[in-house]
Amino acid sequence: MGCQGSKGRVDAEANKYLLETVTGHTDSINCMVLSEDESVLVTGDDKEARLWDVEGGQGGPTEAMGSLKGHTSYVTSVDVSGVYVVTGSSDCTVKKWDMTTCECCFTYEGHKGKVMRVICTGEYIISSSSDKTAKVWIFDTSDIKPEAKQRCCVRTLEGHTMGVHPIIYIPAKESSTGGEKARKEEYEENSEDDMNDVLNEELVVTGSADNTARLWAISTGDCLVTYRDHRAAIMTMATDKEVRILFTGSADTTIRSYEIRTGRPLKVFRGHNHPVICMSVVNQLMYTGDTGGTAKCWVWRYGDNTCDYKGHKHTVTCIKFHQGIVYTGCGDGVVRVFDAKMGALRQAFKREESEGAGAVVVNCLTVCGGKLYSGSHDGIMRVWDVSSWVNGGKNEKEKEA
Repeated sequence: MGCQGSKGRVDAEANKYLLETVTGHTDSINCMVLSEDESVLVTGDDKEARLWDVEGGQGGPTEAMGSLKGHTSYVTSVDVSGVYVVTGSSDCTVKKWDMTTCECCFTYEGHKGKVMRVICTGEYIISSSSDKTAKVWIFDTSDIKPEAKQRCCVRTLEGHTMGVHPIIYIPAKESSTGGEKARKEEYEENSEDDMNDVLNEELVVTGSADNTARLWAISTGDCLVTYRDHRAAIMTMATDKEVRILFTGSADTTIRSYEIRTGRPLKVFRGHNHPVICMSVVNQLMYTGDTGGTAKCWVWRYGDNTCDYKGHKHTVTCIKFHQGIVYTGCGDGVVRVFDAKMGALRQAFKREESEGAGAVVVNCLTVCGGKLYSGSHDGIMRVWDVSSWVNGGKNEKEKEA
Protein backbone atom coordinates (compact mmCIF):
# COMPACT_ATOMS: atom_id res chain seq x y z
CA MET A 1 0.00 0.00 0.00
CA GLY A 2 1.20 3.49 -0.76
CA CYS A 3 1.75 5.96 2.03
CA GLN A 4 -0.80 8.70 2.59
CA GLY A 5 0.37 12.31 2.82
CA SER A 6 -0.42 14.13 6.06
CA LYS A 7 -0.82 17.84 6.71
CA GLY A 8 1.99 17.79 9.25
CA ARG A 9 2.71 20.89 11.28
CA VAL A 10 2.56 23.49 8.53
CA ASP A 11 3.78 26.85 9.75
CA ALA A 12 0.88 29.31 9.85
CA GLU A 13 3.37 32.08 9.05
CA ALA A 14 4.36 30.60 5.70
CA ASN A 15 5.12 34.05 4.32
CA LYS A 16 8.27 34.20 6.41
CA TYR A 17 9.74 32.02 3.64
CA LEU A 18 8.94 34.64 0.99
CA LEU A 19 12.24 36.34 0.16
CA GLU A 20 11.19 38.48 -2.80
CA THR A 21 8.22 39.49 -4.89
CA VAL A 22 9.72 40.25 -8.29
CA THR A 23 7.74 42.42 -10.68
CA GLY A 24 8.43 43.39 -14.28
CA HIS A 25 6.20 41.10 -16.30
CA THR A 26 3.00 42.65 -17.60
CA ASP A 27 1.00 39.43 -17.81
CA SER A 28 0.96 35.76 -16.80
CA ILE A 29 4.37 34.10 -16.42
CA ASN A 30 3.88 30.98 -18.54
CA CYS A 31 7.30 29.33 -18.48
CA MET A 32 10.79 29.50 -17.00
CA VAL A 33 14.17 27.85 -17.45
CA LEU A 34 17.59 28.07 -15.80
CA SER A 35 20.82 28.44 -17.73
CA GLU A 36 23.20 25.47 -17.52
CA ASP A 37 25.41 27.20 -14.94
CA GLU A 38 22.31 28.27 -12.95
CA SER A 39 23.34 31.91 -13.06
CA VAL A 40 20.51 33.17 -15.26
CA LEU A 41 16.77 32.50 -15.06
CA VAL A 42 14.63 33.13 -18.14
CA THR A 43 10.89 33.69 -17.81
CA GLY A 44 8.26 34.16 -20.51
CA ASP A 45 4.96 36.05 -20.48
CA ASP A 46 2.75 38.00 -22.85
CA LYS A 47 4.89 38.94 -25.89
CA GLU A 48 8.27 38.97 -24.12
CA ALA A 49 10.80 37.02 -22.10
CA ARG A 50 12.91 38.39 -19.28
CA LEU A 51 16.38 37.57 -17.98
CA TRP A 52 17.20 37.50 -14.28
CA ASP A 53 20.54 37.24 -12.50
CA VAL A 54 19.94 34.62 -9.80
CA GLU A 55 23.59 33.85 -8.87
CA GLY A 56 22.94 30.15 -8.46
CA GLY A 57 20.27 30.78 -5.86
CA GLN A 58 22.90 31.74 -3.27
CA GLY A 59 23.36 35.48 -3.69
CA GLY A 60 21.37 38.59 -2.87
CA PRO A 61 18.23 39.98 -4.50
CA THR A 62 17.22 38.83 -7.97
CA GLU A 63 18.42 41.38 -10.51
CA ALA A 64 16.78 42.12 -13.87
CA MET A 65 19.25 41.67 -16.75
CA GLY A 66 17.07 42.59 -19.69
CA SER A 67 13.92 42.04 -21.69
CA LEU A 68 13.51 40.14 -24.95
CA LYS A 69 10.81 41.96 -26.92
CA GLY A 70 9.63 41.10 -30.41
CA HIS A 71 6.88 38.48 -30.27
CA THR A 72 3.39 39.66 -31.14
CA SER A 73 1.61 37.19 -28.86
CA TYR A 74 2.33 35.35 -25.63
CA VAL A 75 5.49 33.33 -25.08
CA THR A 76 4.72 29.64 -24.57
CA SER A 77 8.17 28.10 -24.08
CA VAL A 78 11.78 29.10 -23.41
CA ASP A 79 15.13 27.31 -23.52
CA VAL A 80 18.78 28.31 -23.15
CA SER A 81 21.91 27.18 -24.98
CA GLY A 82 25.16 28.94 -24.10
CA VAL A 83 24.64 32.69 -24.39
CA TYR A 84 21.50 32.25 -26.47
CA VAL A 85 17.85 32.13 -25.47
CA VAL A 86 15.23 30.50 -27.68
CA THR A 87 11.55 31.40 -27.34
CA GLY A 88 8.42 29.92 -28.86
CA SER A 89 5.21 31.91 -29.13
CA SER A 90 1.55 31.69 -29.99
CA ASP A 91 2.41 34.09 -32.85
CA CYS A 92 3.61 30.95 -34.71
CA THR A 93 7.30 31.90 -34.60
CA VAL A 94 10.47 30.82 -32.84
CA LYS A 95 13.10 33.43 -32.00
CA LYS A 96 16.76 33.18 -31.02
CA TRP A 97 18.22 35.90 -28.79
CA ASP A 98 21.69 36.90 -27.62
CA MET A 99 21.35 37.23 -23.85
CA THR A 100 24.40 39.51 -23.66
CA THR A 101 22.71 42.18 -25.80
CA CYS A 102 19.02 41.14 -25.55
CA GLU A 103 18.82 41.43 -29.33
CA CYS A 104 16.92 39.02 -31.56
CA CYS A 105 19.43 37.17 -33.74
CA PHE A 106 16.96 35.27 -35.88
CA THR A 107 13.25 34.60 -36.33
CA TYR A 108 12.24 31.13 -37.49
CA GLU A 109 9.03 31.19 -39.51
CA GLY A 110 7.09 28.27 -40.92
CA HIS A 111 4.63 27.02 -38.33
CA LYS A 112 0.98 27.69 -39.12
CA GLY A 113 -0.23 27.37 -35.54
CA LYS A 114 1.00 28.47 -32.15
CA VAL A 115 4.34 27.07 -31.06
CA MET A 116 3.82 24.85 -28.03
CA ARG A 117 7.35 23.88 -27.02
CA VAL A 118 10.98 24.59 -28.00
CA ILE A 119 14.14 22.59 -27.25
CA CYS A 120 17.77 23.51 -27.99
CA THR A 121 20.16 20.65 -28.75
CA GLY A 122 23.26 22.68 -29.63
CA GLU A 123 23.05 21.90 -33.33
CA TYR A 124 19.29 22.17 -33.71
CA ILE A 125 16.22 23.89 -32.35
CA ILE A 126 13.18 21.62 -32.21
CA SER A 127 9.67 23.06 -31.97
CA SER A 128 6.19 21.61 -31.68
CA SER A 129 2.99 23.30 -32.77
CA SER A 130 -0.77 23.20 -32.78
CA ASP A 131 -0.46 22.93 -36.60
CA LYS A 132 0.03 19.13 -36.13
CA THR A 133 3.77 19.23 -36.86
CA ALA A 134 7.14 19.48 -35.21
CA LYS A 135 10.03 21.21 -36.96
CA VAL A 136 13.80 20.89 -36.74
CA TRP A 137 15.72 24.12 -37.34
CA ILE A 138 19.40 24.94 -37.78
CA PHE A 139 20.69 26.61 -34.62
CA ASP A 140 23.67 28.40 -36.20
CA THR A 141 22.15 30.79 -38.72
CA SER A 142 25.23 32.96 -39.24
CA ASP A 143 25.56 31.84 -42.88
CA ILE A 144 21.86 32.11 -43.69
CA LYS A 145 20.84 35.19 -45.68
CA PRO A 146 17.44 36.80 -44.97
CA GLU A 147 16.11 35.85 -48.40
CA ALA A 148 16.95 32.20 -47.75
CA LYS A 149 15.34 31.82 -44.32
CA GLN A 150 13.39 28.77 -45.48
CA ARG A 151 16.66 26.84 -45.48
CA CYS A 152 16.71 27.02 -41.68
CA CYS A 153 14.05 24.35 -41.41
CA VAL A 154 15.85 21.08 -42.09
CA ARG A 155 12.92 18.78 -41.22
CA THR A 156 9.17 19.04 -40.84
CA LEU A 157 7.86 16.04 -38.92
CA GLU A 158 4.40 15.35 -40.33
CA GLY A 159 2.05 12.52 -39.47
CA HIS A 160 0.07 13.53 -36.41
CA THR A 161 -3.58 14.34 -37.06
CA MET A 162 -3.91 16.85 -34.23
CA GLY A 163 -1.70 19.37 -32.44
CA VAL A 164 1.72 18.41 -31.08
CA HIS A 165 2.73 19.58 -27.61
CA PRO A 166 5.37 17.64 -25.60
CA ILE A 167 8.64 16.83 -27.36
CA ILE A 168 11.81 15.03 -26.29
CA TYR A 169 15.21 15.08 -28.00
CA ILE A 170 17.30 11.88 -27.89
CA PRO A 171 20.97 12.20 -28.89
CA ALA A 172 22.64 9.50 -30.99
CA LYS A 173 24.06 6.51 -29.12
CA GLU A 174 27.37 4.84 -29.81
CA SER A 175 26.70 1.26 -30.84
CA SER A 176 30.18 -0.14 -30.28
CA THR A 177 30.19 -0.36 -26.48
CA GLY A 178 29.35 -3.38 -24.42
CA GLY A 179 26.46 -1.50 -22.85
CA GLU A 180 24.85 -0.91 -26.21
CA LYS A 181 25.35 -4.55 -27.19
CA ALA A 182 23.48 -5.54 -24.06
CA ARG A 183 20.67 -3.19 -24.99
CA LYS A 184 20.34 -4.72 -28.44
CA GLU A 185 19.65 -8.12 -26.90
CA GLU A 186 16.66 -6.69 -25.06
CA TYR A 187 15.04 -5.35 -28.22
CA GLU A 188 14.16 -8.65 -29.80
CA GLU A 189 11.60 -7.22 -32.18
CA ASN A 190 14.26 -5.44 -34.23
CA SER A 191 16.94 -7.01 -36.37
CA GLU A 192 20.53 -6.27 -35.40
CA ASP A 193 21.06 -4.12 -38.48
CA ASP A 194 17.93 -2.08 -37.79
CA MET A 195 18.95 -1.57 -34.18
CA ASN A 196 22.42 -0.35 -35.18
CA ASP A 197 20.77 2.21 -37.45
CA VAL A 198 18.43 3.45 -34.72
CA LEU A 199 21.16 3.64 -32.08
CA ASN A 200 23.23 5.88 -34.35
CA GLU A 201 20.34 8.27 -35.06
CA GLU A 202 19.45 11.55 -33.42
CA LEU A 203 15.82 11.10 -32.50
CA VAL A 204 12.78 13.16 -31.54
CA VAL A 205 9.71 11.96 -29.66
CA THR A 206 6.49 13.93 -30.15
CA GLY A 207 3.26 13.67 -28.19
CA SER A 208 -0.05 14.73 -29.69
CA ALA A 209 -3.71 15.43 -29.04
CA ASP A 210 -4.38 12.60 -31.53
CA ASN A 211 -3.74 10.15 -28.63
CA THR A 212 -0.37 8.97 -29.99
CA ALA A 213 3.32 9.64 -29.58
CA ARG A 214 5.81 9.15 -32.40
CA LEU A 215 9.55 8.54 -32.70
CA TRP A 216 11.30 10.35 -35.56
CA ALA A 217 14.77 10.26 -37.13
CA ILE A 218 16.15 13.77 -37.56
CA SER A 219 18.40 12.71 -40.43
CA THR A 220 15.51 11.62 -42.66
CA GLY A 221 12.35 12.93 -41.03
CA ASP A 222 10.95 9.40 -41.05
CA CYS A 223 8.58 8.18 -38.36
CA LEU A 224 10.22 5.06 -36.90
CA VAL A 225 7.71 4.10 -34.21
CA THR A 226 4.16 5.08 -33.27
CA TYR A 227 3.17 4.61 -29.63
CA ARG A 228 -0.54 3.90 -29.47
CA ASP A 229 -2.98 2.68 -26.75
CA HIS A 230 -3.98 6.00 -25.14
CA ARG A 231 -7.62 6.99 -25.55
CA ALA A 232 -7.13 10.75 -25.20
CA ALA A 233 -4.50 13.42 -25.79
CA ILE A 234 -0.92 12.93 -24.61
CA MET A 235 -0.26 15.85 -22.29
CA THR A 236 3.21 15.20 -20.90
CA MET A 237 6.19 12.89 -21.51
CA ALA A 238 9.49 11.89 -19.94
CA THR A 239 12.20 9.24 -20.27
CA ASP A 240 14.31 7.28 -17.82
CA LYS A 241 17.88 8.38 -17.17
CA GLU A 242 19.31 6.00 -19.76
CA VAL A 243 16.77 7.12 -22.36
CA ARG A 244 15.53 3.58 -22.99
CA ILE A 245 11.96 3.93 -21.74
CA LEU A 246 9.32 6.49 -22.69
CA PHE A 247 6.61 7.55 -20.24
CA THR A 248 3.45 9.22 -21.56
CA GLY A 249 0.81 10.94 -19.42
CA SER A 250 -2.61 11.36 -20.97
CA ALA A 251 -5.96 13.06 -20.65
CA ASP A 252 -7.38 9.52 -20.39
CA THR A 253 -6.03 9.57 -16.76
CA THR A 254 -3.39 6.88 -17.36
CA ILE A 255 0.37 6.83 -17.74
CA ARG A 256 1.98 4.30 -20.06
CA SER A 257 5.56 3.19 -20.59
CA TYR A 258 7.19 1.89 -23.78
CA GLU A 259 10.56 0.73 -25.01
CA ILE A 260 11.58 3.78 -26.98
CA ARG A 261 13.31 2.15 -29.93
CA THR A 262 10.86 -0.71 -30.46
CA GLY A 263 7.58 0.76 -29.29
CA ARG A 264 6.87 -2.30 -27.16
CA PRO A 265 4.31 -1.45 -24.43
CA LEU A 266 5.61 -2.13 -20.93
CA LYS A 267 3.23 -0.93 -18.22
CA VAL A 268 0.01 0.97 -17.62
CA PHE A 269 -0.08 3.14 -14.49
CA ARG A 270 -3.62 3.57 -13.16
CA GLY A 271 -4.60 5.64 -10.13
CA HIS A 272 -5.26 9.15 -11.39
CA ASN A 273 -8.91 10.04 -11.96
CA HIS A 274 -8.27 13.17 -14.03
CA PRO A 275 -6.03 14.10 -16.98
CA VAL A 276 -2.32 13.77 -16.19
CA ILE A 277 -0.61 17.01 -17.21
CA CYS A 278 2.81 17.07 -15.52
CA MET A 279 5.51 14.51 -14.93
CA SER A 280 9.08 14.16 -13.70
CA VAL A 281 11.21 11.00 -13.71
CA VAL A 282 14.16 10.80 -11.33
CA ASN A 283 16.14 7.56 -11.20
CA GLN A 284 13.65 4.76 -10.41
CA LEU A 285 10.82 7.08 -9.37
CA MET A 286 8.19 8.94 -11.37
CA TYR A 287 6.25 11.94 -10.04
CA THR A 288 2.95 12.91 -11.69
CA GLY A 289 0.19 15.50 -11.27
CA ASP A 290 -3.32 15.82 -12.66
CA THR A 291 -6.11 18.35 -13.18
CA GLY A 292 -8.06 17.01 -10.21
CA GLY A 293 -5.45 18.09 -7.66
CA THR A 294 -3.74 14.72 -7.21
CA ALA A 295 0.04 14.22 -7.20
CA LYS A 296 1.62 10.79 -6.99
CA CYS A 297 4.93 8.96 -6.77
CA TRP A 298 5.49 5.67 -8.62
CA VAL A 299 8.24 3.08 -8.76
CA TRP A 300 8.12 2.89 -12.52
CA ARG A 301 9.92 -0.41 -12.87
CA TYR A 302 7.12 -2.21 -11.05
CA GLY A 303 4.21 0.15 -11.62
CA ASP A 304 3.60 0.68 -7.90
CA ASN A 305 2.03 3.91 -6.61
CA THR A 306 4.07 4.34 -3.42
CA CYS A 307 2.97 7.79 -2.23
CA ASP A 308 0.24 10.40 -2.67
CA TYR A 309 0.84 14.12 -2.09
CA LYS A 310 -2.41 15.55 -0.77
CA GLY A 311 -3.95 18.93 -0.08
CA HIS A 312 -4.21 20.46 -3.56
CA LYS A 313 -7.51 22.19 -4.21
CA HIS A 314 -7.11 22.60 -7.95
CA THR A 315 -4.97 21.41 -10.88
CA VAL A 316 -1.41 20.36 -10.11
CA THR A 317 0.25 22.43 -12.83
CA CYS A 318 3.89 21.48 -12.24
CA ILE A 319 5.89 19.05 -10.14
CA LYS A 320 9.59 18.86 -9.33
CA PHE A 321 11.78 16.59 -7.19
CA HIS A 322 14.89 18.06 -5.57
CA GLN A 323 17.03 16.54 -2.81
CA GLY A 324 14.35 14.42 -1.16
CA ILE A 325 11.62 17.03 -1.54
CA VAL A 326 8.71 17.22 -3.99
CA TYR A 327 7.59 20.73 -4.94
CA THR A 328 4.24 21.30 -6.63
CA GLY A 329 2.61 24.33 -8.22
CA CYS A 330 -1.17 24.45 -8.21
CA GLY A 331 -4.16 26.22 -9.66
CA ASP A 332 -5.19 27.17 -6.14
CA GLY A 333 -2.22 29.56 -6.05
CA VAL A 334 -0.16 27.57 -3.57
CA VAL A 335 3.34 26.13 -3.89
CA ARG A 336 3.60 23.06 -1.68
CA VAL A 337 6.64 21.36 -0.18
CA PHE A 338 6.34 17.62 0.51
CA ASP A 339 8.61 15.00 1.98
CA ALA A 340 9.12 12.88 -1.14
CA LYS A 341 9.26 9.53 0.65
CA MET A 342 6.57 9.94 3.29
CA GLY A 343 4.24 12.36 1.54
CA ALA A 344 4.01 14.70 4.52
CA LEU A 345 3.30 18.35 3.73
CA ARG A 346 6.24 20.35 5.07
CA GLN A 347 5.12 23.79 4.00
CA ALA A 348 2.60 25.66 1.83
CA PHE A 349 3.73 28.91 0.23
CA LYS A 350 0.96 31.42 -0.47
CA ARG A 351 0.99 34.96 -1.78
CA GLU A 352 0.48 37.71 0.77
CA GLU A 353 -3.07 38.77 1.62
CA SER A 354 -2.18 42.37 0.74
CA GLU A 355 -1.79 41.28 -2.89
CA GLY A 356 -5.53 40.66 -3.16
CA ALA A 357 -8.10 37.97 -2.60
CA GLY A 358 -8.52 34.81 -4.63
CA ALA A 359 -6.15 32.21 -5.98
CA VAL A 360 -3.59 33.00 -8.66
CA VAL A 361 -2.50 29.96 -10.67
CA VAL A 362 1.13 28.91 -10.26
CA ASN A 363 2.22 28.05 -13.81
CA CYS A 364 5.87 27.10 -13.34
CA LEU A 365 8.60 26.70 -10.75
CA THR A 366 12.25 25.79 -10.41
CA VAL A 367 14.74 25.28 -7.58
CA CYS A 368 18.19 26.85 -7.61
CA GLY A 369 20.50 26.65 -4.63
CA GLY A 370 18.47 27.39 -1.53
CA LYS A 371 15.74 29.26 -3.39
CA LEU A 372 12.56 28.29 -5.18
CA TYR A 373 11.30 30.54 -7.98
CA SER A 374 7.61 30.39 -8.90
CA GLY A 375 5.87 32.09 -11.81
CA SER A 376 2.18 32.93 -11.54
CA HIS A 377 -0.76 34.05 -13.63
CA ASP A 378 -0.59 37.50 -12.00
CA GLY A 379 2.77 38.19 -13.69
CA ILE A 380 4.72 38.09 -10.43
CA MET A 381 7.72 35.89 -9.76
CA ARG A 382 8.04 34.94 -6.12
CA VAL A 383 11.27 33.78 -4.56
CA TRP A 384 10.98 31.43 -1.59
CA ASP A 385 13.56 30.30 0.95
CA VAL A 386 13.87 26.50 0.74
CA SER A 387 17.32 26.26 2.32
CA SER A 388 15.74 24.31 5.20
CA TRP A 389 15.12 21.42 2.81
CA VAL A 390 18.23 21.47 0.60
CA ASN A 391 21.80 20.46 1.39
CA GLY A 392 20.56 18.41 4.33
CA GLY A 393 18.92 21.49 5.84
CA LYS A 394 22.16 23.48 5.77
CA ASN A 395 22.58 26.71 3.91
CA GLU A 396 25.84 27.76 2.31
CA LYS A 397 27.05 29.70 5.34
CA GLU A 398 26.47 26.71 7.60
CA LYS A 399 28.34 24.46 5.16
CA GLU A 400 31.38 26.75 5.22
CA ALA A 401 31.49 27.01 9.02
